Amino acid sequence: MKKRYIALIVLATLIVIVIAALKIAPGVAKNYVVEHSEELIGRKMKIENVEFSPFTFTVTVDDFAIFEPDGSTPFVAFEKFRINVNPTRLLAKEISVSEIYLKGLYTRVAQRGDLFNFSDILNKFAADSTADTTVAKEEPKVDTTAADSAQALNLDPTEALGGFSVAIENITLEKGNIIYEDLKVGSKIHIQDFSVAIPAVYFSNKNTDIGVNLKFANGGDLGIKVQFNMKTQDFGVNVTLNKLALAVAKPYLKDFINYKDFEGTLGVDLNVAGNVNNVLSSNVSGTVSVDDIKLTETSGKAIGVAHVGVGIAKANVNEMDFRVDSVIVDGAYAHLDLLKNGKTNIDILLEPLNKPAKAAPVDTTAKDEPKTAEKSKPLKAVINKLQVVNTNVSASDHTPKQTFNYKVSNITVNGSNINFNTPCTINVSAAFPEGGALTLKYKGALSDISTMDAYVSVKNLALKHFSPYSHHYTGYPISSGTMAFASENKMSGWNIESKNTIDIYNIDVADKDGTTDPEYTVPMKVGLYILKDKDDKIQFDVPVKGNVKDPEFSYLKIVWQTVMNLLIKVALSPLKVVGNVAAAGAGVVGIDLGKNDEIYIDPLASSFTSEQFAKAQKMVEALAKDKKLKMNFVQNFNMKKTVEAYKTHKLKTDFYKATQNKTTLNELDEKAIVAIEDKDSAYAAYAEAHAKELDRKTMEKEILAMAEARNQELLKTLQQQPGVTKKNVTVTTAPRGSLTQKKAMYKVQIDVQ
Repeated sequence: MKKRYIALIVLATLIVIVIAALKIAPGVAKNYVVEHSEELIGRKMKIENVEFSPFTFTVTVDDFAIFEPDGSTPFVAFEKFRINVNPTRLLAKEISVSEIYLKGLYTRVAQRGDLFNFSDILNKFAADSTADTTVAKEEPKVDTTAADSAQALNLDPTEALGGFSVAIENITLEKGNIIYEDLKVGSKIHIQDFSVAIPAVYFSNKNTDIGVNLKFANGGDLGIKVQFNMKTQDFGVNVTLNKLALAVAKPYLKDFINYKDFEGTLGVDLNVAGNVNNVLSSNVSGTVSVDDIKLTETSGKAIGVAHVGVGIAKANVNEMDFRVDSVIVDGAYAHLDLLKNGKTNIDILLEPLNKPAKAAPVDTTAKDEPKTAEKSKPLKAVINKLQVVNTNVSASDHTPKQTFNYKVSNITVNGSNINFNTPCTINVSAAFPEGGALTLKYKGALSDISTMDAYVSVKNLALKHFSPYSHHYTGYPISSGTMAFASENKMSGWNIESKNTIDIYNIDVADKDGTTDPEYTVPMKVGLYILKDKDDKIQFDVPVKGNVKDPEFSYLKIVWQTVMNLLIKVALSPLKVVGNVAAAGAGVVGIDLGKNDEIYIDPLASSFTSEQFAKAQKMVEALAKDKKLKMNFVQNFNMKKTVEAYKTHKLKTDFYKATQNKTTLNELDEKAIVAIEDKDSAYAAYAEAHAKELDRKTMEKEILAMAEARNQELLKTLQQQPGVTKKNVTVTTAPRGSLTQKKAMYKVQIDVQ
């Protein structure tokens, strides 16, 4: 019995001694590490407390810090670290960690070129070695291929750990702060409230869930959720970035662009699913957006956009498959400045990129024979929806003697099912100053821009804004005039064939500036005087052919040269001058509106001519001088005659579509339809066979619909003129019973409000 008691006492004493040793040992170790830290790592270190619980096998470290070389500034620090292990599970061949907890982690990484603020610690740990004087022959190395690496990743974790399984639970990091500073460029990235939550890490065929959340000191927060299977190497990642302040990238932009300031935010919500062994085969989906982007140039001007959103249905690099749900651009604004030295503001912006790079050293070593390149996979790319709205672009050209300033507003771009390899259609519209409008329709494949169809239409373009160019090239400033322009372009293999028609009304120029030396010696006043018909109109066609890759080819130069040649040709023809004066009299010099209260129209036309627009705009000038005036534009025409003319026009239109194999028409097609002779045998046969198919009541409804469309187009243009409001100008059509007017016209009724 006594021996039993003695054994129990000895055992109890040993346990107490072990527990005491385990309790005392951490303190001894802590004191040693702190006192000898400079010998161990070359830096001062602080540890407030180290505890070990032998009952729970928990190690706790409080208030830890490694200082910078100055001995007072923290380099790495944390408030508390705790880890709990279960050694009894080793008997069951399991490495068990029930908790890893880290609170208040702080670290500051500073970089200057290739040096970091921890380089001295690395150098301290680097072992000194003396090179051997005898060079040993190396054993031949076994080539490790990418396939071997992939197989290594797919090893069973239990086998890799010698039959031991691993269980790590409750990994938590909270309230962390990480600072990165690039001292060379002056950037600073500060991550606040950095937290990581991992309920458990599984070294088996089970997904490990990882959650990361953090905030950026300059604005924005980031959330990352990861699922990872260590056995199969499959992973899924969700990244949510909310309003990241892009100003954090400003120091790095200096290497790429020359700018004054940059601001904006970035938002991301992306999902990535794949396998570690083939990351390029991962599928990416989600949304990316940037908002309130503003890049201020050194001149103080800015370019930017209110919102750009991209919805990604699928992106797979390995399969070269990129499917975009939508690309939305809202509120973009930009400007283009052409300076006298030939440079643009874009050239100045990109100055860092335009600097000549240092020549790379020539590699004279022998190179392996080039391997046969694998055939690349075809690109599959599609944008289901493209939309650009509320976009404005301004231009300033300082190269003429007088600066040219112009603004294009309300730019809209719409496209759908935009593929890389198959032709698609993109529609563009824009507004010019004083009621001008642009329409562009493009059809082509993005993979081959050398082949395409493009149709451009410009209406009601106020020419006085282009006076700086007229003054520069001819010496005559433009004082008035409007222009319409239609252009149909077909390009194949960079060879372009373009049909262009120009319609100018009421153009006039001021006296020639005697102080300038123009590039073209053109008698503009005489030329315009002769070119105008009795109604003050100029109309001519400009065909353009050529290869756009030819350095000598210039589309605008051909059009401008054609205009100049025309002016010179007619100006040198005295017979033309005499004939024009005899036919029209002195009235051709001024603006002839016919009767002051009438604008003649074509009841079959779907829109207005430049002449009609200009006459209407001339009439409403009085509204800016007297706010009591009110004008009502009343449209009238002879319905009976119009129905007969419309019937003929419809038959000719249907005949033209059938013979030309066309479904949609433009201004150039309309001109071709009007040119069809009534006596044309093919048309006459077609008309006789199809005339009975046209219903009179249906045609009357269509004629009235066209009349209302003209009303709305005229009203929209007039409302953009100075002095015009929604109350003092109206546009209507005469009652059905009154549509007996011999001549089709708008008659202006004046009233006082």
